[in-house]
Amino acid sequence: MAWTLLLALVCTAVAAPGATAAQFKKAVYYKIANRPYQVIAADFNHDGNLDLAVADYLASEVSILLGNGDGTFQKARKLSVLTPIALAAGDLNGDHNVDLAIVEYHGNSNGSLDVFLGDGTGDFHKSASYETGVNPAGVALADFNGDGHLDVAVTNFGSGDVWVRFGNGKGQFGKPSKYKVPNAYAIAADDLNGDHHPDMVVGQASGGGVEVFLNDGTGKFGKPTTYLSGKGETLGVAIADLNHDGHPDLVVANVQRSSISVLLNKGRGTFGKGTTYVTGGSWGFGTYAVVIADFNLDGNPDIAAVNQDGKSALLYGTGNGKFGATIQINDDFGSDGGITLTAGDFDNDQAPDLAIGILNDARVAVLLNTQ
Repeated sequence: MAWTLLLALVCTAVAAPGATAAQFKKAVYYKIANRPYQVIAADFNHDGNLDLAVADYLASEVSILLGNGDGTFQKARKLSVLTPIALAAGDLNGDHNVDLAIVEYHGNSNGSLDVFLGDGTGDFHKSASYETGVNPAGVALADFNGDGHLDVAVTNFGSGDVWVRFGNGKGQFGKPSKYKVPNAYAIAADDLNGDHHPDMVVGQASGGGVEVFLNDGTGKFGKPTTYLSGKGETLGVAIADLNHDGHPDLVVANVQRSSISVLLNKGRGTFGKGTTYVTGGSWGFGTYAVVIADFNLDGNPDIAAVNQDGKSALLYGTGNGKFGATIQINDDFGSDGGITLTAGDFDNDQAPDLAIGILNDARVAVLLNTQ
């Protein structure tokens, strides 16, 4: 296992600051128990405001921070989870409340996938647990088999595979189908070839590549196509239409080279050679995660990225799949850096903001957009 991957399991996740010096306001910090490995945003209590869920591996808990709608968040509520390393949100049992799929990392043995059902008030209860492969790292929810219920895919870099389980719409999942991917780590799902069935993109924690799995429409995946995305570990993957051609493109985070790679979709789920943009981090202490949003509200997707050594970056999109010069975000993380990040409109002003898990700090930083 690559050394930066080991470091990721002793540190935290990813982050992203503002565009120009004035793109984001000064960060406001929210306390959690130890170190955030992943942060996601969703409305857990039906108040129309985005909330945050944070996986805290070292503290054995998931923190729920309910949003007030003005960009501030309430004191964290705690869910007891042994070793949470990744999480995803969606309605798993059809009650119109947002639930959580939480992956537990159990060292050099099989991990687990926990289902926590939401009650619509921001509280959750554990309802089921399922085995994963060795060293699970990432999780994604999508309706892979087209039955109207969310399914789940979990990457396992220890056993080198992806496990896909179909959901029954009652918060339960069936037996896994397993797909071989050496050093499988990051994962994202979207319809890449226009057939209205979600496909999978899996980033490899060694080798600098992504595997694209196309769905046959029944939730089964054929042999993947490999695309090089840089050298070293690919620990973050994001999907969006970057050039307005109606085809989802890929942005991947390259840790070792402190860069991101943009792979444009050529149609039918095939991708061209990646274009690399340096994010400003030190060699070997580089980009852990990326997020895509229109931060400057010009109608074109932009990219925010966070580096392990504290230098976060923003790249403005031109609308044709290309991006401008890397701009360092004004934050005060110092050398702590970030390892996880999400974007969302936290203050309801129609502009995307950022929430960043800080690498060596028991806090989540919220940066509000000034647009």
